[in-house]
Amino acid sequence: MELRQLEFFLAVVEHEGLNRAAQRLYVSQPTLSQAIQSLERELGVSLFHRAARRSLTLTSAGTLLVPKARAVLDGVVAARDAMSRARDVRSGSVAIGTMPEMSSDAVASWITSFRSRHPDVRLDVAESPGAGALCAEVVAGRRELGFTTRPVPEDGLDFVELGVQRLLLVMPPGSPAPEDGRLPLDAVGGLPLTVCALARRENDRVCSALREFGVEPRLTASMPNRHAQLTLVLGGGVHAFLPLRMAVQARRLGAVVVETDPVVSVPFGIVHRHAALSPAAEELVHECQTTLTAWYTAIDHHRTEGTPLLDAADRAYGEVHPTARGGE
Repeated sequence: MELRQLEFFLAVVEHEGLNRAAQRLYVSQPTLSQAIQSLERELGVSLFHRAARRSLTLTSAGTLLVPKARAVLDGVVAARDAMSRARDVRSGSVAIGTMPEMSSDAVASWITSFRSRHPDVRLDVAESPGAGALCAEVVAGRRELGFTTRPVPEDGLDFVELGVQRLLLVMPPGSPAPEDGRLPLDAVGGLPLTVCALARRENDRVCSALREFGVEPRLTASMPNRHAQLTLVLGGGVHAFLPLRMAVQARRLGAVVVETDPVVSVPFGIVHRHAALSPAAEELVHECQTTLTAWYTAIDHHRTEGTPLLDAADRAYGEVHPTARGGE
């Protein structure tokens, strides 16, 4: 018997059917059905009555298994938490989850200070296809920390606010730009846009912001990641909304970058279970907060002196990370 089988069994019970359970677990319905049948063969009993239209109800044996399965999975999560707490901040590992909107390279730029202070701590970073899958990984205990945008689609998670991600309009090299570097959102309507296929939340935010100003987005290209987006923009003919960090890089590569009025933005942060974090994870969260707060403060300082946003972000990042260049 595998833990995954018990997880699948409880998902079917809690979501009252194969279809909703499969959606919640991000697996296909046939995969889920086969796992349940395999569990029944191993136990030698039927766990569900199978009626018409794939309706499932628990048998007496299935009813008996429910509390036992929950106890097993709760014990596994408790054991993981106990072992995490047993490791101090000087060693061990932290399992981190990210998503397309909070990409791994962005997270890497925020945790460089932690890496320099704690070189013996192993960081295991994996990217999920979206916020739902990411938060499910955290709830199940497979990821201790998850970097995500709001809103958080799972109950039972704590959210640590880190900041607000600003999305700037990145245009092909040589594109005409407004003198003050700001473009009203209602002027974006005729521009062809490329989006990151996996960054569904970000795409929805951009489209809804444009529609609020009576503009229907002109989506002409869908790319697998942000770097492909940027490559396409640099080649000419399309535009993209990219976070401030990438917008700084894009300008260095020759792109024309403008702020929109208003700026499209989304709050982001870190999710974790209510259980106490391991010392290493707790320190990593603190370092991320400190790094981003220092960067935002430096940006605000330079902007009060009249420095444009991109220049302020570029200069501020160099001050926060003297050996690197980048941003949000």
